[in-house]
Amino acid sequence: MKRILGLSIALAALLVFVGCEEEITLVTPDVTIQVLDNGATLRLTWDEVTDADGYYIYRDGVLVDTIDEATTTTYDADEPAQLYEVSAFAGEDESATDQIDCEPVVTATLAVWDTDDSDTLHPSAFGFNTSGTAIAYAIGDTTSWPSIDYYIHGGATTEFWSPHHGNLNDQVNVTKNSGETDFDDIDICDAPGAYLSQTEVSENAVYYFWIDPTDNGWDASTDYFGKIKVEDVSGNKVTMRLAFQTIAGLRWCVTD
Repeated sequence: MKRILGLSIALAALLVFVGCEEEITLVTPDVTIQVLDNGATLRLTWDEVTDADGYYIYRDGVLVDTIDEATTTTYDADEPAQLYEVSAFAGEDESATDQIDCEPVVTATLAVWDTDDSDTLHPSAFGFNTSGTAIAYAIGDTTSWPSIDYYIHGGATTEFWSPHHGNLNDQVNVTKNSGETDFDDIDICDAPGAYLSQTEVSENAVYYFWIDPTDNGWDASTDYFGKIKVEDVSGNKVTMRLAFQTIAGLRWCVTD
């Protein structure tokens, strides 16, 4: 009888001990970013999370890497994506994820007329606002000149021109024909080099663009990249689809 009583007391003590074990609540990593490698790589950095065993890295909702050291708090993302996420884990417990939105802003349709068009009210230029949306501007409206990133020049050939060629502003912005025709197939713009400030416009072609306002080569703080699909050229009218990467210096442009 004493043995049974002693066993019961021991089991009760064990249950109390297990029941009092503290549940771990992991803090969500607070991720900051840095653009590297001429815009091809996004470095993710966060502070070490207390009680964590390590960290999970997700790309577009899929677990792509596991960091098994809690003191390792940097990850270089070199696969273009629309979304990267970082969470902390301890055993089977996992924190919420901090999300880095890399999806470009898409302007589905924008119509611009080249400078040979007879209607001066038609917009011949375009630029991207602070949200990344493309806006068409009439060159005749001088108040819009500071906002212009490109214009469509008419003549023997229709071309994308940097605004500095028309003395619209001092920006030296460039484009490059990608050689592709599918807008969604391009996930990253070409690295700086072989971009031109005057590029012939061809129907059904996809172009990279590089906004380089200070004309000083690649700069992670001031430059922006994206892509343009010329959907249609009818007379002087050029209809486009555009994607603008809002993270400065990053060349990713994943749209599907």
